[in-house]
Amino acid sequence: MRPNQHWHLFCLATTWWTLFFIIGLPSDYFQTTPVWKIVVFGEILPAVALIYYAWRRCARAESIAQVWQRAGWIGFYMTVPLFIYDYLYLAVHQELGWSFLISHWYLSAFYIIPWLLLPAIALIVARMKTAAQSGDGDNDAN
Repeated sequence: MRPNQHWHLFCLATTWWTLFFIIGLPSDYFQTTPVWKIVVFGEILPAVALIYYAWRRCARAESIAQVWQRAGWIGFYMTVPLFIYDYLYLAVHQELGWSFLISHWYLSAFYIIPWLLLPAIALIVARMKTAAQSGDGDNDAN
């Protein structure tokens, strides 16, 4: 990936975290939010958005290797910076230490979710590209 693509992913992740943080401020970073709202708006909708974004980025890849590379970088930028921001705010600033991984379980879940979704997306896109390439070869022979 080109440096500007890394920067784009980093800014996207930072923007996502900032919006989530600002929305969560009135509820003590979602501690007083009903669980169903956390699951729907903090886990399911972001996962759907991630699937859509990753699918589009991976589908535009020129090679199967690039599909896997893009999925890996998206996974990295959608988990590592978010974890660092949460750690700095919750563990350091709020002085929760590592217990924030339990008390703020909905954040911890999204450190894992991308790493479950993105390999599956990359695998499906890679198989589709392989099928399309082998299909193109058959058409050229006729």
